[in-house]
Amino acid sequence: MAGHIRKRKTSNGYTWQIIIEAGFESEGKRKRIYKTVNGTKKEAEKVLTMMLTELNKGTLIEPSRLTVQEYLREWVKTYVEPNLAPTSLDGYRVNIERHIIPSIGHLKLQDLTPLHLQRLYKERLERGRVDGKGGLSAKSVIYIHRNIREALDHAVRMQIIPRNVADLVTLPRVKPFKSEVYDEDQIKKLLQAAQGTDMELPVTLAAALGLRRGELLALKWENVDLDGKTISVCDNLVPTSKGNITKAPKSENSRRTLDFPEGLAPLLKRHRRLQNERKLKLGPAYCNQGHVCCQEDGKYWAPSYFSKKFADFLKRHKLPHTRLHDLRHSNATLMLKYGVPAKVASQRLGHSSIGITLDLYSHVMGDMQKGAAEKIDVGLFHSTVTASQG
Repeated sequence: MAGHIRKRKTSNGYTWQIIIEAGFESEGKRKRIYKTVNGTKKEAEKVLTMMLTELNKGTLIEPSRLTVQEYLREWVKTYVEPNLAPTSLDGYRVNIERHIIPSIGHLKLQDLTPLHLQRLYKERLERGRVDGKGGLSAKSVIYIHRNIREALDHAVRMQIIPRNVADLVTLPRVKPFKSEVYDEDQIKKLLQAAQGTDMELPVTLAAALGLRRGELLALKWENVDLDGKTISVCDNLVPTSKGNITKAPKSENSRRTLDFPEGLAPLLKRHRRLQNERKLKLGPAYCNQGHVCCQEDGKYWAPSYFSKKFADFLKRHKLPHTRLHDLRHSNATLMLKYGVPAKVASQRLGHSSIGITLDLYSHVMGDMQKGAAEKIDVGLFHSTVTASQG
C-alpha cells in the first residue's frame, strides 16, 4: 500500500490532501482514501505515516465512514482510559454507552450537526432515566454535553473533523443549587439519636468536620492525632465499576489537616478502645485495616452501602430526610453563621478556591446581611449618636 501528499490552494491559504492507495473495490475500481490536513507539510507527513500504519494493521477507518459510535469507543480506549481516574472514566462510559451512542451513535462523525445534539439533549431531559420514569436533570445533560464536547475537541485536533459542533448548541439552564441542610437543633437531635450506635462516630465526624463521604470512610487512625487534636485528610474511598478503591482526595486543597472540637476527643478515644477490644475478641478474624469508621470486624464500609445505612437510620428515628453529604453543607452553613471567616471555612472544607465556598453558600451570606448592618450601625452610628447627645 502506498500514499502521497498533494498541496491544495484554498481561499485561506494552503492545505495538504493525503491520498492513500487502498487496493481495489470488488468491481475492480481503484480504492483511495482521502484526508485533508490543515497545517505544515511535516504535520501532514506524520498523519500519512500513521494512516499507512493503521491500514497495514487493518485498523484504519476512512474518516468519511467513521461513525460517532466507532469514534467515541476508540477515543475512550486511546485517550480517556490512560489519562483519567477510574471514577471519571466510569462517568464517561455511562454517558457514552447509555445516553450518547443509543441516540446518535449510528451517525457518521462528519455528518454530526448541532441540531443532532440539540435533539439529543431535549430527549434526555424528557425521557433520559434508565428506569423510564422521566428525564435527566439539566446538570446531568450538561455532563453529557461536556463529554461530547471534549471528544469532538480531540477529533478536531486529530483533524478528523473541521470544527466542533458542540460549541454551537444551547444548553439547558441549571437551577441554582440549594442543599437541604440541618440546622443546629436538628443536628443535636441527630447526634442524640446516634449515641451508643455504630452511627455515632461517623455522623459526628461528618457534622463536626464537614468531611466528604469518601474522606470519612477512608480515614485511618494513623491520621488522627488525639494529643494535638487534629485529623489529617489524606485519602478518599470511592466506588468504581471495578469495586471500591482508595485514591487521593479530589484536589490538592482537599489534602488538609483539621483541628477538631474538644468534644470529639472523648468519643474518638472511646471508639478506639472499643475497636481494640473487638480485635482481641475476634483475633485473626478481625480485618485490621486501620479504619476509624468501619464494620465490627474491621472491614471498611462500602460508600453506597453506608449512604443507604444512613438513610435507613434517619427513617428509623423519624428524622427529616437528608443526604449524608448534606451534613457537610450543614457544617459549612453553621461555620459561616458562627462567624468563621469564609477563607477559613473554605480551607476546612477542602474547596479548591474560596469562590466555590461563596457560590455554594451565598444564601447564608444573604442571611448574614442583617447582622452585618446591625454591627456597622453599632460601630459607627450608635457611637456618633452617643457623642452628639453628650
